[in-house]
Amino acid sequence: MRAPRLGSAIVIGGGIAGATIARELAKKGVGITVLEKAGQLCAGATWHAAGLVTRFGGSPKVKKVHVRALELMTDMHEQHDIGLHLTGSIRIIPKGEPDRLIEAKQQVAMASLYDDPALPTTLITPSEVAALHPLACVDNVEAAIYTPKDGDIDPTLLTNCVASLAKADGAKFQMNTEVLSISKRALDGKFEVETSTGERLVADAVVNCAGLWSRRFSNQLGMTHPAVVIEHQYVVTETIPALKGKVSNEDRVPVLRDLLGSSYIRQERDGLLVGPYEPELAAKREWPEGPPSGWDFQLFPPQLDRIESCLLQAMELIPALGEVGFKSIVNGPTIWTGDSLARCGRTRVPGYYDFNSLT
Repeated sequence: MRAPRLGSAIVIGGGIAGATIARELAKKGVGITVLEKAGQLCAGATWHAAGLVTRFGGSPKVKKVHVRALELMTDMHEQHDIGLHLTGSIRIIPKGEPDRLIEAKQQVAMASLYDDPALPTTLITPSEVAALHPLACVDNVEAAIYTPKDGDIDPTLLTNCVASLAKADGAKFQMNTEVLSISKRALDGKFEVETSTGERLVADAVVNCAGLWSRRFSNQLGMTHPAVVIEHQYVVTETIPALKGKVSNEDRVPVLRDLLGSSYIRQERDGLLVGPYEPELAAKREWPEGPPSGWDFQLFPPQLDRIESCLLQAMELIPALGEVGFKSIVNGPTIWTGDSLARCGRTRVPGYYDFNSLT
């Protein structure tokens, strides 16, 4: 039996953020309408995301969110198979960086306070790294943070599953419906949303989950939205012989986080996916309010020269990377804040909420 309706809300965007908030609000009895400008979910940034999930967090608040999110995804995977791989993750602390080691010890101590005690995060030795990840060369490894039950997920499977659950609780999804403008009515405090289909929808609240386009709607309501669209690249290798056939959760290698090369490295089928954070941020300054209206599943041309140093460092850590070619190179847009933290929650406009820049 559905919960009674508790007001209405319009959710802008049908990516993982929009689908998730729609499900949570629908479960609580809010009348939800999700407006997505593309013809299917996951357009924009969700579809090409690398899908990393972790219980690691740089602060207690972020860590609590990560821990709870993985609990929910694990339960959902057991019921619906959403492509979750819980391989664990290893954050490499290179030799000759004592400050990184101090930071690692602090992170392990914080995990003991805020994480699941049955899944302790630990500081491990180079030999333990090698035992957990046979492809890793530990010659330049001082130590590492090991977080069990981290991993990766298929973002499209996850989004579509969450959207289906939201619909079962009464949420309505309107595709091919681009939001053109938002205004707040002075008389009754409700929001009026004009769409590309000619509709003028009215709701008690609006949740901005527009991702790449999120700044546009905050600007319309007179607010500063400190986030920018950037290019983010990752490469997927051809088959690595040592990983051939090892695609089950039990056989997959853990995610590596290479601090020296500023990259994450995870298994993708029987190859590896390497995603560097570039030394020079490739911001799309020509897109102050997001990509052009028709952008949905497009990518940028690869720019391997920008991540060459990161890839070479990844090959130092995993020599097998230097022995195979790249099967694909993804260079896609994502939305990023200056402090790399998510923009989630209330704004100074009552009834208007932000749920973007998830990291």
